[in-house]
Amino acid sequence: MRRLWLLWVGAVALAGAQPKPDQREFNLMLDQIRAAIRAEDWPEASRLSMRLSNTLLELRSRSQATPGLELQHLEMLAGKDSITRNPLLPRMARAAFEAGEWPRAEALAKEALEAAKWGVFWWTGDAIHQGNIILGRLALRESKVEAAKRFLLAAGRTPGSSSLDGPGPNMALARDLLGRGETATVLAYLESCGQFWSGNRGKLPEWIALVRAGLTPDFGLNLGY
Repeated sequence: MRRLWLLWVGAVALAGAQPKPDQREFNLMLDQIRAAIRAEDWPEASRLSMRLSNTLLELRSRSQATPGLELQHLEMLAGKDSITRNPLLPRMARAAFEAGEWPRAEALAKEALEAAKWGVFWWTGDAIHQGNIILGRLALRESKVEAAKRFLLAAGRTPGSSSLDGPGPNMALARDLLGRGETATVLAYLESCGQFWSGNRGKLPEWIALVRAGLTPDFGLNLGY
């Protein structure tokens, strides 16, 4: 119980120090944690605390100096326990890729996909999406275009998540495949993203229209999600 309380207090303190793109969302998550603690529902309180911590880590990572430092930090937090490790695997795989640690990125991406087979949790959609995106980008580094296309389509077959519904899917592999003329595959991927990205604010239809016109959209921040 004390460990859970310290985790919650730490998350609250971090929330006060970080940018707040949606204060209402943070307040809702904190209220849910408080309610679970009052009800002495420790599994639910722990789950919500880890979800809040992961959200705050996502914000903090945007200002960290290097992907290598982020990876070290995430590995320290993740540990060996699947309860704490599995939710962080998608971000660990992405950080390893950005740090240029290719074998480590591949291993973490495969670990994320394997973890996703054991049930549908709040992080499962991210694990499926990011795991396939990383493996596809690694395949493309070795000019394995067909494999990269398969991974991109698999990334679009995710059940979704709160982060995929908000900021949206990762478009780095789609951009790279567009650069190789793989328009049909990218269009199929973009259309599949419509199944889970309800908060796209008109971006998705615009990108589909541009790709159909033979252009490469400005994917902006979605290249880094």
